[in-house]
Amino acid sequence: MREVFTDQLAQISDEKLRQKVIDICVEALKIGNDGHGWKNMDFPFTLVIPGVKVSFVDHVKIVTELALQSALLLEKQNIPIDSDVLIASAILHDIGKPIEFAQTLNGEVVKSNVGKRLRHPVTGAGLAMKHELPFEVVQNIYQHSWEGDKGPGRTIEGEIVHRCDFLHFGPLKISMESK
Repeated sequence: MREVFTDQLAQISDEKLRQKVIDICVEALKIGNDGHGWKNMDFPFTLVIPGVKVSFVDHVKIVTELALQSALLLEKQNIPIDSDVLIASAILHDIGKPIEFAQTLNGEVVKSNVGKRLRHPVTGAGLAMKHELPFEVVQNIYQHSWEGDKGPGRTIEGEIVHRCDFLHFGPLKISMESK
């Protein structure tokens, strides 16, 4: 885990928060895949785009980098951004997916038993609460997808992660559909 997201984790200044992010990732991989665990995070980041070759790791890295670049521009407009909350939220926004997904005996990635009942924003936020992350990070994980459209307003950091997640997903989906 630490080796996979080295650059992203290094940008979290709060050492306790950084360790909690690592611990959540390790636990999600351990309990995911219908309790069989995942050996790595190379499974597809989405099941919505047939044939997608972008891994969970690559998606998280892209969303995190987009969020960091966006924050640089927004801070020039005097928009206050908590970098630690932003980075932790970006790294963890999809952390429920190892629990939402499972791999069949023939290697196909499908919805897990849990995933048939709960979406990844719910399981990810639950893990974040269990590991006592700041409430803003829990909220941002839960609200990063369309669930956030129905509840109380997103945080600034949560809005950035939400937009960056869809900034990666949307164009990728369109490009795959046009092939």
